[in-house]
Amino acid sequence: MKVKVPFDWDKIAQKELGVEVDIPKPKARELIRSFFMRLDYKQRQSWIHKNIPNKNVKHISEEELYE
Repeated sequence: MKVKVPFDWDKIAQKELGVEVDIPKPKARELIRSFFMRLDYKQRQSWIHKNIPNKNVKHISEEELYE
């Protein structure tokens, strides 16, 4: 997963510097889970409904969460 991220500030040129990083799949999964775990259930549901198309959402059981 490639992402462009502001990385630093060039004080002389007065502009933002950035990097493009290719995040390995396990690290991307960790970052995404970390983001969701900071939200409560209602906030997670709201974010998912606002940002992810229904066709990409699959409801699973509690057991499936930890397989």
